This record gives sequence, structure tokens and C-alpha cells, in this order.
Amino acid sequence: MRVLALDVETTIHNHGAPFDSRNKLVCISWAHNFTGPVAVGASRITAGLVEALQKLVDEADLVIGFNFKFDMHWLAQAGLRLDHARLYDCQLAEFVITRQQQRYPSLENCAIKYNLGHKIDVIKSEYWDKKIDTDAIPWPILREYAKQDARLTLSLYEAQKAHITSAQAILLRVLNEDLKVLQEMERNGLVYDEDLCAARGSELQAAIEEHRNTLNAFYPDVPINWASGDQLSAFLYGGTISQTIKEHDGFFKSGARKGEPKLKNVEVLHQLPRLYEPLPRSELAKDGYWATNEDTLLKLKGKKGPLKILLELSKMEKLLGTYYLGIPKLNAEMHWQRGVLHGTFNTVVAATGRLSCMKPNLQNFAGELKDVFITRYK
Repeated sequence: MRVLALDVETTIHNHGAPFDSRNKLVCISWAHNFTGPVAVGASRITAGLVEALQKLVDEADLVIGFNFKFDMHWLAQAGLRLDHARLYDCQLAEFVITRQQQRYPSLENCAIKYNLGHKIDVIKSEYWDKKIDTDAIPWPILREYAKQDARLTLSLYEAQKAHITSAQAILLRVLNEDLKVLQEMERNGLVYDEDLCAARGSELQAAIEEHRNTLNAFYPDVPINWASGDQLSAFLYGGTISQTIKEHDGFFKSGARKGEPKLKNVEVLHQLPRLYEPLPRSELAKDGYWATNEDTLLKLKGKKGPLKILLELSKMEKLLGTYYLGIPKLNAEMHWQRGVLHGTFNTVVAATGRLSCMKPNLQNFAGELKDVFITRYK
């Protein structure tokens, strides 16, 4: 059986994220189960090399990697096609072998577990940890690091085979095939309307201000911070809110400010009545305070009046911060193509084996955002 291990090294912005416009491919390494490892730097990643690598892929019975979806993105950008190949991700296999108990298994830990040796740690300790980017690492050092990663990946595959049950082998066959779909989903991303996000954000900010003004009118003389759990607890369940005010305290008798009035800080305590009965067992460790999270508020009796306004305010603030402002902010922070989101689908996180998604969580978007996203398939 011809097995080909592939690995890439990239620049390190945002952990080498493939859609971060600042990043670039620095090195490709590979190893066969019948020849030693090879590493090639960026200057030699030409069309001819990609064609030669494509031939190796086409001839292989199995193409393997570690955290392989990451490498697949970069290999696709280099022009390598893996859609027809049978794939195997050693990280994913280790997650299955450990019955989904070890999240994000690392190549180093797996190598130690199976007595395969170690990664070359000088790259991390002497370069990456010191903010020296991959393309600035001397090539002889990077080459050996990359070759060792390819070698360890191939050895890990051979070691894992003895620990995979027949049922796990079937599951892994499906999960590894899914990597192709997930890689394409991440690469395509979701196109969204930035202008619509901005317009919706402005509308929500005005509505949020209106709701806060309505809440402030309940106690006009008490400055309540609605983002404070303690003060919200006092408002809902009764309690004390402290206010610091300035009070006249005579005049300066000397110095540059002679004759000017002196002010001192005075604490004023506002005792608020109970509006709602707290839920059983919702009392916090801090005596006299109860839970104010959204799940708790939804279970309180009497959804009218201030509670209804608070729930609406919470929903609007989440829509504004997480989506209408949060989506364009994330796009800018991640240095993605403007107007496109590239979520990351995780296959080695949830103990149940299900997919999870992050930055952003594309599996859990609010229904109000449907028309913000633009289909490319008409």
C-alpha cells in the first residue's frame, strides 16, 4: 500500500490561518512509506513541483496528514488537488482512538505516546515564541523541522493502525472523506452584506438607547449600570445601589487654588424594592444577589414591564455586538477578503463526535440575519 504523508509550514499570523491575507506558504514536505522525507521551500514551489506532487498523490493509495484540513487549504492554494484521493488525518484518528476524550491531540504528544521520537522544538522555542516568522528561519533548520514532521506523521499512521477497531476504521473512513467537504465549505465561506450590517446596526443602536431610557425612567434618580450583574440583581430582586457624588467641603485656604471651592466624594445608597421573586437556588455566592443571566430571566414570572424590556434589550445587544458590529469586526481582525466569513469547523473537539464551529459559529446564527447573507448560487 502506497502511503504519502504531506505537511506544510506557513507564516504565523493568526496561527497561519489560510484566509489571512498576510500569510503565505513557506514550505511543503512529504514522506513515502518507501522513501525518506523531502522538504521544499517557497522558492521551489513551482508549477513543475506541484505537477510532480500531483503525480505522487494520484499514485498513492492513501494520503495522510496531521490536522490535515489546515494543510489541505494551503495545498489547494498551491494548486494541488486532493478531491479524488483517499485521505487520513492522524489527529482525527487519535481523537477517535481516545473515544473523543483528548481534544486537539498534538503531533508531539502522539509521537511521545507511541514512542516515535519528538518534533524539533528549536523552531518554536527559538523562533516562533520570539515572534520570528517562518520565512525568516534559516532554511537548513526549517527543512529538517519540516522533514521530521512528515516523518513523524507517517510513523504515527503506522503506529495507530494497531489501535483502531474495525468499527472505528469504518467511522474514520467517513470522517476523513468529510474533510474534503469541510475544507471546501471553509474555503468558500459565507458572503455577507456589509452595508446592510451597518444600517441594521444603526437602527439597533437607536432602539437600544430608547430601551435604556425607558428602564432609567423607573428610577430617574438612581444611575443604574445595566451591564452590571450586581446592579441588575438589585433592580429586579431588590437591593442597594451605591452612587458616588461630589459634595461641597469648604474652600482652599492657600496655594494656587486659594479661594476655590473644595469637593469631596460622598457615597449615597439607594435601596430598591423587589420587583420579581428570584428563582429557587438562583442565589449567588455574594450574599443578597441572584442570577441575572438571560436563561434565568426567561424563567421569571411576569414577563411584562421592566422584565420584558430587559429581555428585548439583551436580545438587541447580542444582535448588535455579536452580529451587526461583530461580523465586520471579525472580518477585519482576521484579514479576510472583505465581505466574506470563513468559519472553522472542528472535528476533534466535541466528546459526542459532532461538528463544532468557531470564529464565527456558523452553526448558531440568529434567524434575523438571514437576509444579511448573499447567496452565490442563483
